Amino acid sequence: MATMRLSRHDLSSQDVLSALAERETPYYQLLARTRHLGYQRRPDGDVWCARIRMRSGAYYRRRLGWAQSEARPAGLTYEDALAAAHKWFDSSNVRQWAAEAKPLGVRQDLIVRPIGATYSVAHAMHEYVEWKRLAAAKSHFETNLSLINYHIIPRLGNVAVDAFNSEHLRRFVREVLETPPKRGSKPLGPKLSIDSLDDDQLRKRKKTVNTLIGILRVAFQISWESGKVESERAWRCLRRLPAVDRPRVLYLTRAECRELIAQCRPDVARLVLGALYTGCRLNELLNMRCEDVGRDGYGIYVSPAKSYRARFVFLPDEGMAWFLDLIRGRKRREYVFMRDGGGRWKGGQKPLFKAAVRAAELPDEFTFHGLRHTYASQLVQAGATVYAVAAQLGHADPTTVLRTYGHLSPQIREAEVRQRFTPLSHENDEAARLRNKDLQEWRSSLHGGDWREYARISDVWDPERSLELARLPSPIAPYRRG
Repeated sequence: MATMRLSRHDLSSQDVLSALAERETPYYQLLARTRHLGYQRRPDGDVWCARIRMRSGAYYRRRLGWAQSEARPAGLTYEDALAAAHKWFDSSNVRQWAAEAKPLGVRQDLIVRPIGATYSVAHAMHEYVEWKRLAAAKSHFETNLSLINYHIIPRLGNVAVDAFNSEHLRRFVREVLETPPKRGSKPLGPKLSIDSLDDDQLRKRKKTVNTLIGILRVAFQISWESGKVESERAWRCLRRLPAVDRPRVLYLTRAECRELIAQCRPDVARLVLGALYTGCRLNELLNMRCEDVGRDGYGIYVSPAKSYRARFVFLPDEGMAWFLDLIRGRKRREYVFMRDGGGRWKGGQKPLFKAAVRAAELPDEFTFHGLRHTYASQLVQAGATVYAVAAQLGHADPTTVLRTYGHLSPQIREAEVRQRFTPLSHENDEAARLRNKDLQEWRSSLHGGDWREYARISDVWDPERSLELARLPSPIAPYRRG
C-alpha cells in the first residue's frame, strides 16, 4: 500500500532510525490523519508500534513486534511493520470504534468510479481527469479535481451525456450559486438564495460557475471527439455567465505599504518586502533559496510552482541590494525567508500578517496575495507594458494582466485624461490654469474617506450626492464661441 511520508522522522531510513535517541515514548510517522507508525528505542531492543485515534479523541497504541537488528535478524523491517500496521487499522474490531482516516495531501482521484453501460457525466469526468493528469500543471489539476468532486459529481454524475440539456445546466448553475464555498476541512456555511448574496459574493460564485462550465465543455468535447456520444448538444448548450471578471481594485499605495511593513514583526516584514519587490506568490517566496538570488541576471530565479515554467524576475537596484544583504554569508541551499527563530515558515505567517493589516488600519479583507496585486498595479500605473508585467508575474498570456489590471483604478484613467488631453480652447485652458488651486481642492473633495471607492460605478442613484454637486460653483468658465 503506497503511503506518503510526511513526518519529521522518516522511519523508512535506517540512518534516521540509528540516530534516534532512547526514550520511553515512540517516534511517530504520520501515515494518514488519525493513523501513525511508531518506532521506540529501548535498552533491551527497538520495537515497532502503531497508534490510532478513537472517536472519543484519545489514541490507542498497539505493539507490532521487535525491530530487525543484529541481535534479532527475524525482527520486523519497515515494510513488515507498515503492512502489520495497516492490517491492524483495517481489522473489523478496530474500525468499529476508530476515527475516520483521511489521506495525506490533496486528493488525486474522483470520489466515484463510474460504472455501467450508459455513458454518464461521471464517465466524461473520468476521461477529462485522466487527460488533465497528463497535460495540466499539478496545482491546476488538483484545483479542477476538487471542483469536480465538490460540484459536478454530486449534481450531474448520474446524468447521461446524450441526455444533458439546457435545463440541466440551469438547475446546476442555480445550485452552485447558492452553495457556500468549501474551505479546507472547515464546516460548510448555510445555503443562501441568489437574491441574498451581495455583489462581491455573487461575482465570486459566478466566476466559479464559469470555471465549472469550462470543465464540462472540454469534457463533453473529448467525449464527442472520442466517439463516446453521438450528439454535440451536450457541449453546445453550455453557456458562460456574462460580466463576472472585474479589475482588482484592492491594492495599496506606497504610503500604505510602508505603514504595513512598520506594523509587521521583522520576519513577516521580510516576506512583505520580498513580495513587494518581486510580485511573487507566497509559496514562491517560501520555496526561494539563496542560490536563486542573482542566479541568471539582475534579479531572482523563481522555480516552477503554479505552472510548468520557471521565470526570472528582474529587480530594481533597491530590491537587488536588499536581497544580496539578506543572503550574505548564508549557504546556497538555505531558504531565503526564515522565521526569526531559525525555522522554516510552515503556515504561521498568515495570522501574523492579518494582525499587521489590522494594526495598519487597512481593509480587513486584504490578504498576502494582495501584495502581488499591489506590485502589478503599481507597475501598470507607472507605465509598464502589459507584456513586461505579465513576464514579471509569470503569466503566459498578457491578456490576463490586461483584463485584471488594465483598468484597475479610475484614478489611472483620470490621470491619463488630465495629462494627455490637448486643449481645445485657449481661453478655457487659461481659465483652468488661473483656477488651478480651486480645481485641486474640489477634486480632492470628491475622493471622500476611502480613495478605493472613488468613481466606482453604482446602479443606485444618490439624490443627496446629486444635489450636493449641483450646489457647487462651476469650476471653469463655459466655452464661448469666438
